[in-house]
Amino acid sequence: MAHIAFFSLAESGHLNPTLPIAAELVARGHRVTYPADAAMAERIRPTGAEIVPYKPALRSGEPIVVDSMDAAARATLAILEQVEHVLPQIEAGYADDRPDLIVNDWLAWSGPMLAASWHIPRVQSWSAHAASEGFDFGRFIVDMFAGSSYTTEFDSLLAAVRERHGVPPMEMYDFYRPAEFNLVYQPKAFHVHNETFDDRYAFVGPTNPPVPGNFTPSSPSAEAPLVYVALGTIISDPDFFHRCARAFADQPYHVVMSVGGSMDPASLGPLPRNIEAHRSVPQTAVLAHADAFVTHTGMNSTMEALAAGVPMLALPRTPEAQTTADRVVELGLGQTLAPADATADRLRTVVADLLSNASIRQRLTAMQDEVRKAGGAPAAADAVEARLSQSPRSRTTAGEPARLNPRWSR
Repeated sequence: MAHIAFFSLAESGHLNPTLPIAAELVARGHRVTYPADAAMAERIRPTGAEIVPYKPALRSGEPIVVDSMDAAARATLAILEQVEHVLPQIEAGYADDRPDLIVNDWLAWSGPMLAASWHIPRVQSWSAHAASEGFDFGRFIVDMFAGSSYTTEFDSLLAAVRERHGVPPMEMYDFYRPAEFNLVYQPKAFHVHNETFDDRYAFVGPTNPPVPGNFTPSSPSAEAPLVYVALGTIISDPDFFHRCARAFADQPYHVVMSVGGSMDPASLGPLPRNIEAHRSVPQTAVLAHADAFVTHTGMNSTMEALAAGVPMLALPRTPEAQTTADRVVELGLGQTLAPADATADRLRTVVADLLSNASIRQRLTAMQDEVRKAGGAPAAADAVEARLSQSPRSRTTAGEPARLNPRWSR
């Protein structure tokens, strides 16, 4: 069987969609590896994949919150700085046993660099909207950087990394182009400009289905609709959660708020009986019970909501999330507010409308069917195996046992 290496960022929205695929491939007899730091490794090990360990660069100063074009440019440079630090460690980890195929997240740039340097095939994993010739997300990034003070530093660092590691000519734009084959964690019916995508793309939908057994609502009334509020794992906005507490206090439904790891739920003060706040919750499990979702429309969260058939109030904070929010509204799957317009009164009004809007629920039922037909993790594993079959390096003796590198860990 084949050796498949998954490259991902540590953030949940990038890593989580790949984990069920890795588990499926391991169950089919393939050897799967992940370059990972210690925190990522704990989330990866249950899949049965092996860990190729590295130590990330320690960041100084406050975390970068991507809430403006300048912050987005700074975060993009930070990704490349992390690549510069970990790439030698990853190369050393794979020195004695290179993979047959790399599956890399669209922001895990070590993947395309090493695939090009090692001359092995790869699959691009799109945890966001995928790029095509008709939907050129990369051009947006390049244009964003064109007026940025970080452009010269990025270009200089990329050239240095390429030269040091024998990577063929490559520029920022190349990281955002479609690969020879691409995994997209959306049903094709949801994706923007979906008529521009061809058979290089496998639209497999979300890979993490709702899991109702892992969450029990603590609602004071079993009949109360459940409203779930979350802005993902990166965005921190204490004022927003205070507004939500005011908006939904004593409303006729139960509210679960996931405020993120950087905020103490106790800072919200005493909450009304119908509201509970946590640093984090098992999101797919909560969505399996939810009747409305107030969300930043990160792609992972949006797909999990569609899989569960939950209408969304979209509060996008980034250009990518804005694209997703616009698509949610265009397809009649929810509503959207600019974060600045999300007052307590507006939050209360829009959520009440979502809970009573039958036409939105009908369209969500149709999109749920599209999600089911997309196939999830098994379909993604099929697509990876099809890509492997095109590579002569992956054709090993039938029944050959997978080898475990003693320097790696499960």
